[in-house]
Amino acid sequence: MTSRDQGQETIDIFDMDKFVHRNLGDLDLSRDVATIFLDSAPEYIKSIRNALDAFDSVALRQSAHKLKGAADNLALSSLSKIAGRIETIAQTGDFEINRQLLPELELQFDQAEIALKNFIVTSQEKVRL
Repeated sequence: MTSRDQGQETIDIFDMDKFVHRNLGDLDLSRDVATIFLDSAPEYIKSIRNALDAFDSVALRQSAHKLKGAADNLALSSLSKIAGRIETIAQTGDFEINRQLLPELELQFDQAEIALKNFIVTSQEKVRL
């Protein structure tokens, strides 16, 4: 993997520049938004799991849609994409495929969580300098 590929992979996980730009360059606001997402995001995953367990395609579609939108707003491209796939497949009622996608969703969520936590710490350090 080239350094350019690694850079693109990082941007696919979290595009910090895009995210901060969406918040008008305000690092404090960006940290607050990231913190709110981190506090509420586990509920998104939990509601997706619960909908899968209940074979509830409507709840699954709605939960995946909420996560997709939130992830997109935070420039978490990979997480948004996998949530979008789950949302689309939920419309077909194919729970087996979505169960197979759950580990990928959890992986993307974990990577997004790490990236956002790193962003919060490093952006606070920049303010102190």
